[in-house]
Amino acid sequence: MLKPIRCELWKVKRRKFVSLTLLFAFLFPIPLTYMMTTPSMASRSDTPAEAFDSVFNFVLGYGVQFLLPAILGVLAAILFFMERDSDTFKSLRTIPVTSRQMIFAKMVVLFLYGILFSIASLGATLLCSAFLPQVFEITGLWYKLVMSVEMGVFITAGTLPLIILIVFFSKTYVFSVLLCIFYSVLNLSATSLFEVLPKAVTWILPGTLTTFWSAGNMVAHGIDLNVKAMTDLGLIPSTLQTVAILAVMGSVSIALIIRMYERRNRE
Repeated sequence: MLKPIRCELWKVKRRKFVSLTLLFAFLFPIPLTYMMTTPSMASRSDTPAEAFDSVFNFVLGYGVQFLLPAILGVLAAILFFMERDSDTFKSLRTIPVTSRQMIFAKMVVLFLYGILFSIASLGATLLCSAFLPQVFEITGLWYKLVMSVEMGVFITAGTLPLIILIVFFSKTYVFSVLLCIFYSVLNLSATSLFEVLPKAVTWILPGTLTTFWSAGNMVAHGIDLNVKAMTDLGLIPSTLQTVAILAVMGSVSIALIIRMYERRNRE
């Protein structure tokens, strides 16, 4: 199984997009760090440690939860369209690698990239905050690293339904990008409308589910966030509930992707 994974990694390594997307990890930390230095935002934090916690929360909410699904969708399009564009399906049938092995290899690459991007976002936040030591105090680094890894896994699992649509339609890269943007905006909009949407809807959408979980988890670890409205509505899931929902969603998505991929290979 390691050989197919290495092959998929070599494929994406040749694409400049994959390397450039790691630079996107700085897309939100830089302006968010600057925003926290403005008088109106700085007054909301009592200590430099709370200011850094606020930046970390914003980076998770926008830099990871909003941007990462779109990036993973484009990366999935590259992974799944590559054989189609190079017309290598027939060649792949002559080697002892099944469609299931290829799918799982692509999934592993997606999860690895999701974790890497989340860690890179944390690194970008630390780097930006280090330039302003009088404003920010970096605390709880080990917890924030674990949270970044967890968010990378959870968001990647929550993006798998989007990948179903990418594989099913198998259109152009532009279509996939538009689909990714719509998916991210849908999750972000649902998160902002949590007070009017049914609880079942907010938990079915992976973006809102991970947002509520991360907010509750950070509060439980001493980060000061206003989650009263979410708590009163019973919207904050436990870690077990979050893992269970995303595991079911991810398993069903992978099964459907395998079925569609095998059917396309037979055509």
